Amino acid sequence: MCEDFYDTLDLQRQELDVLVELEFDRKRGSSATATKQFRLVGLLDEGNDEYHLYFTNLPRSDYPAPDIAQLYRARWEVELLFKELKSRFRLDEINTTKPYIIEALIIMAAISLMISREIIDELHELEAKRCDAADADESASRLPPRRGSLAVERHAHLIQLYLMLELGYELPDLDELLLWASRNPNPHRERLRREVESGEFAFDRH
Repeated sequence: MCEDFYDTLDLQRQELDVLVELEFDRKRGSSATATKQFRLVGLLDEGNDEYHLYFTNLPRSDYPAPDIAQLYRARWEVELLFKELKSRFRLDEINTTKPYIIEALIIMAAISLMISREIIDELHELEAKRCDAADADESASRLPPRRGSLAVERHAHLIQLYLMLELGYELPDLDELLLWASRNPNPHRERLRREVESGEFAFDRH
């Protein structure tokens, strides 16, 4: 079967759509084997003269070969999207079991992702204007979405400030902001701790 399969590849068809049988062990460490039939779909990439191959059990009558390739691309994009949500927008750092907080964090991450995509689209347009028409595709490849989301994450504070100015808000007073952020919210905690440890603090038991 392997020889027939590679002979088919050598035909250089634009599409491959064949049924293949795969043999596998029924249980790990067992000598008993079984076979299962799958559909093997391949599309020729004319750029490098190689096939993109996909295994599936979806019926040929409902899903032609190009549709299988699109489904796999979409699935891969979804996986990358969730990876980006976890790594860039902190969805892997949810330290709560309360459903409403989890839902709010997921919605916030999704909104942040949408905003980053809008910003990246603007950057694509800006980059395209600076390049010749012949370099338009190359300019898009220089600004991949996930690298753009990293840039948005790193400079989010500046983006917020520019948005405030654009919307007509006044920038916060820097001195007041630093004072507020630096001020100890519990100035008496240390003195209270010392009094409790030394026995000077008397608990009111009534």
